[in-house]
Amino acid sequence: MRQPRIQTGGGIEAVQVQSLAEAAAQTVRDAIVTGKLKPGERLVEQRLAAQLSIGQPTLREALKELEHQGFVRKVANKGTYVTDLTKEDFRKIHQVRMILETLAIEQAARSVTPAALDELEATVESMDRAARKFDRTTFHRSDLQFHNAIWQLTGNEHLVAALERVVFSLFAFVLVRQEQKQFLAAVRQHRDILAGLRSRDAVAAKEAFIRSTNRFWEESHQVKVSYL
Repeated sequence: MRQPRIQTGGGIEAVQVQSLAEAAAQTVRDAIVTGKLKPGERLVEQRLAAQLSIGQPTLREALKELEHQGFVRKVANKGTYVTDLTKEDFRKIHQVRMILETLAIEQAARSVTPAALDELEATVESMDRAARKFDRTTFHRSDLQFHNAIWQLTGNEHLVAALERVVFSLFAFVLVRQEQKQFLAAVRQHRDILAGLRSRDAVAAKEAFIRSTNRFWEESHQVKVSYL
């Protein structure tokens, strides 16, 4: 989901620019998040390219990005399908996610700045507004923005890439199954994570993240990672 950026003078970052393939990937991603494209549904390239008003080569580039992020999967000699995750898939992915993101939280707590905390607070407020409107697309984007901002604070691009690969599809397919009360519970979870980061103490931030995240997943999705 990273987009090329244009730099202007004076250290100011200008508007981000999407390629046609990135824009197509975003449109398909939003359709998956909102349930317009269902888990397990086959994506017919010719039809989908026509719907998006793009060529099939551009669509294939977009689908490669979505496959890397876990939103779609290719089956040899059959085609491309929207990923369909089972509860056991959720548990396994969440297990890996917790290991990686706990490390990111510890590192971020040591380097977080007041400006970064303010940005995270603004993102949580955006999540809260989206949750109250039951706006899945905006909620999903704000959710990813919140986590990605924390990952970037680590300064470890390899950790960021690993988390992107693991987390994107997990968040999207859980989101499709959530009711509004679960959106509001997720907002509370993110406020707890932010409170931990405000301490700027790696241990306290780690404990807040594990406690709030495990509680949310156990109560909202009956997914438990017992060793944490």
